[in-house]
Amino acid sequence: MQKIVIPEYNYRVHDNSILTPAFKKWVVAPLFRFIPWWIPANIITILSNMLMYTALYMALAEYPQERSIRFVLIALLIVVYTIGDHFDGMQAKRTGTSSALGELFDHYLDIFNNGILVYIICLSFQITNPVLIAFLLTAGYLPHAATFYEQFSTKWLYFEKIGSLESLLLFPAFIIAAAFDPVYRLALTPSFGGFTLVEIVFILLSSGTFITFAKIIRRAKITDAGFWTFCVLLTVVSCVAAISFHPTAIFYVITTYSGLYIGNLQRGHLADGKKRIPDIVVPLVMAAAMVSGPIRQPFLFFAVCIYLACHTLWIAGNAFWLLRGFWVWKNK
Repeated sequence: MQKIVIPEYNYRVHDNSILTPAFKKWVVAPLFRFIPWWIPANIITILSNMLMYTALYMALAEYPQERSIRFVLIALLIVVYTIGDHFDGMQAKRTGTSSALGELFDHYLDIFNNGILVYIICLSFQITNPVLIAFLLTAGYLPHAATFYEQFSTKWLYFEKIGSLESLLLFPAFIIAAAFDPVYRLALTPSFGGFTLVEIVFILLSSGTFITFAKIIRRAKITDAGFWTFCVLLTVVSCVAAISFHPTAIFYVITTYSGLYIGNLQRGHLADGKKRIPDIVVPLVMAAAMVSGPIRQPFLFFAVCIYLACHTLWIAGNAFWLLRGFWVWKNK
């Protein structure tokens, strides 16, 4: 059996984010002083990510009479998660426990949080158009995949001027504003092409991600057939999902399918150095579901869900096992 050689860990990043310097200086740094030394960075990662899943649960729970309070809590959870997402890296540096496992743990969970954030917006503003939901998710994951392919190939991680932090602060601002009934009613006002005003805004914002995608492709000179195959297959998955599935199923399938490819890029970069081809099983099964008729569709969709869940856990478990020696239960 061939021995797997773990690449030497060296976190190299170009952070061009517009808001990061001010956010770290005025929000993160003052609060970070209250974080105890003994808490491992990976535990902070777990706790902060639980806040995003709590926000998703609250967005899925429909209690119209408590909408204002619920919106405020959802926005607060997202902002606190964003702060915690900075805490874990700072804690790792402070305690000398930075590792490939910590980066994998943090960024792998961020893959799914990207989809969760988009779907929370859809739920909050009653965006139920399947095609629009699929478009918003796909528009978010294409530049995300390009970013981590660039890291895999160049060993550098680039954060754009308008990226994940800007989204994590802008979207809660929308939700906070919508906690006020006049703003919420205005956001849901029918506008151009039958779309509501808020849908038009998010279509325009998501369209901007294709500019970011093109910029990354040009900078990293990405010509890899596997990467472009993933882009095509993700588009196929998104189109079939938009035609065949309900909104929550669309969110789950696109998010986890994207997570498979991006997770493998991270596993290759941090754990075993291997480049892997994108998954072809899910697009084939979904295409079969679309042409098989209403009787077989539920069964095939269930099979896709199980496959995606198992494959996602396998990637995470395999990478964790390879890097398990870096796990810390308590800082010395």
